[in-house]
Amino acid sequence: MSKPAQYVQSVHFEDFDGRQFERLVFAYLARTEKWLSLEWYGQTGSDLGRDIWGIRDLGEGRSETICAQCVNRCRLTFAKAKGGPCQVLNAPNGTPHRFRFVTRSAVSAKMRGTIQAHALANGIRDCDISSGAEFEEFLRRDAESLLKRFIEGEVFPDT
Repeated sequence: MSKPAQYVQSVHFEDFDGRQFERLVFAYLARTEKWLSLEWYGQTGSDLGRDIWGIRDLGEGRSETICAQCVNRCRLTFAKAKGGPCQVLNAPNGTPHRFRFVTRSAVSAKMRGTIQAHALANGIRDCDISSGAEFEEFLRRDAESLLKRFIEGEVFPDT
């Protein structure tokens, strides 16, 4: 007898408030990269476009600065995307090597190109954008424990 088909529901990022979404992104980054430092500015407000700022260890004495902006909105607009890098350029950390957007919404190819061109024009070497579906797949691949914790409410073990 064959098993009945099962359907896995998408993560409902819209159920998260801004702080919870940023915390999930911070937790994901902390687990999936090797960092010299990683700071969550967004938790206190007045972050100057730097929800998360880190210095990633690339090995062999090399590193890169990354600024992540978490956009838990139903739509990523160019006005929102444009504001992040512009604010960051005036922040004390200076211009990051990489700017990373993580949003719950879908992002069109045209919007990706527009945002990436804007970042490059402002001296940011690399800009990557994760839509909600992409971020969910990264979570499922790299940090399933975070889904259990943030979505299913699994508590830390006592040990």
